[in-house]
Amino acid sequence: ALFSSRGWRPVHGRKGFPKGGEALVEWLQPAQHENAWRRWATGHTGLPLVDAAMRQLQQTGYCSNRVRQNAASLLAKDLRLDWRAGAEWFQWLLTDHEVSANWGNWSYFAGAGGDPKQRHFRTVSQAAKYDAGGLYVRRWLPELADEAVCVEAVLRPYAHAVEGWPSPLVDPDTQLTWQDAQRLSETGRVLPAGPDPHRGRRQPGGDGVG
Repeated sequence: ALFSSRGWRPVHGRKGFPKGGEALVEWLQPAQHENAWRRWATGHTGLPLVDAAMRQLQQTGYCSNRVRQNAASLLAKDLRLDWRAGAEWFQWLLTDHEVSANWGNWSYFAGAGGDPKQRHFRTVSQAAKYDAGGLYVRRWLPELADEAVCVEAVLRPYAHAVEGWPSPLVDPDTQLTWQDAQRLSETGRVLPAGPDPHRGRRQPGGDGVG
């Protein structure tokens, strides 16, 4: 499931119908945006945390709750591709798939049900918070596995001329919180200076991470 089943709440209302009776959301169709869809589905968006999640999902049939949310956010909130295509893709690949939890929570996360809040994850900042040492991303993305690639380059390979890394599908500045964007502007780094950032942190692909 996209979220744990015990955290799922029933979603009512018309798909794509925002609160207050405004116009329906116009979701883009993967068939008309095939490049964006394929890059998301296969883990080649140019955003490391999402790409690691999608490649882990393809290879194992599983990825953690945290990275599922980041992948869903990119598809629905940034690319504006139909969230139902994402739900179907997860249904096809997940070994722990459960119909009501998966579909209900994709609808919930897309803001297409009765609780249409904006749930937008800043995927680079999420990686800095939950995978600061880059252990999870390095495990699933061979392009970033070389220890010569510094941690900041693992977070933002598009900004560090990592060989073979594609340009991000979306403006990477939209994937930073304002605090991280300010730090980057002032110091040239997303991560704060300090000791080894991966000590004491759990990977977003680890057991129990939500």
